[in-house]
Amino acid sequence: MNLINPLPPLWETLFASKEALTVTTRVAINQRTARNPNCQTELLFYQKYLLSPTQFPQHRDLAKLLEEAKRENDDLIVLALWAAFERFLRQYLQAKGEVLKDYVKPAALGEQLYEHYSREVEYWSPEDILDDLKKSLFTSPEQKNRLGIAKQIYEYRNWVAHGKHPQKLPSTQLTPKPAYEILNGIVENLLAS
Repeated sequence: MNLINPLPPLWETLFASKEALTVTTRVAINQRTARNPNCQTELLFYQKYLLSPTQFPQHRDLAKLLEEAKRENDDLIVLALWAAFERFLRQYLQAKGEVLKDYVKPAALGEQLYEHYSREVEYWSPEDILDDLKKSLFTSPEQKNRLGIAKQIYEYRNWVAHGKHPQKLPSTQLTPKPAYEILNGIVENLLAS
């Protein structure tokens, strides 16, 4: 199994959506704050051109809507990053388990053990996988800290994915860039090992 890091291309795509919301907010909202009459005229032209085929002009509180969209988008970015990271972890473990096919004799037994192992990896909890990595490959204090933050990202992912119940608010609210940097660092370490 040839493993590649799925996070950088995903991050570029997700970050583009984040930036698109920033541009949309500037175009849709900032007409009121343009002080230069020439600038305001140009902005009104672009607003009409860019926003006329959308539902934005009809929304009563567009600033509030776009601010909420930015927050939701940030949460969904963290959710998507975690999903790609977790899938990578499972594929990584399955790839490492292929040695069962090579070293267990008879070959039929090795193949059967690998098939069982490969299926079971799909059911392992992400927390258990991170704990196993902490005990084996990530032994320095910095690496252990990175895995601890990854657990916080998982907690945040659960909070986002399961309805954001206020009583279950995670201890740390994460933004997309730090989440990407932590998860990407773990993947890079695994690929280097």
